Amino acid sequence: MNTRTRTRSDSRRGRRELRETERAARREGLRLLLARADRGVLTPEDSAALRGYVEAEVAECETFRRSAGGQQVAAMRLHRTLTAADECLVETEADRDRYAARLARVEQLADKLAAIVGDGEQQLVEDIRRACTGEDEIESEQDDEESSR
Repeated sequence: MNTRTRTRSDSRRGRRELRETERAARREGLRLLLARADRGVLTPEDSAALRGYVEAEVAECETFRRSAGGQQVAAMRLHRTLTAADECLVETEADRDRYAARLARVEQLADKLAAIVGDGEQQLVEDIRRACTGEDEIESEQDDEESSR
């Protein structure tokens, strides 16, 4: 934080800084009370303050532990989703490769057919090629658009 900008206490950073300040003060108080306990000079007020500090630390620790547990569950859920997506990609790539091999085989057959048939049947060969590459679908969509106008 720079010296010219003030942090609003209701902002996320302001709340975090407030929590950190409270935590630092609580821990400093704990250290002081523990030092007194080491010397054997705890008063009843010190004992009550010590109990309050420890209970606050335990409550905050439990809150953060629950939060961490929820974050861990969310991370595991995302991990499973990514794993499933990776498996789907592998399957899709395998399908793509299988269809590419089929298309190459059909194109070879179209070439053989073109060599066999006469000039009058070359349009049939070209139609087969277009069907394999999907060009006939594009032309069909364009024809549908033109007829709907």
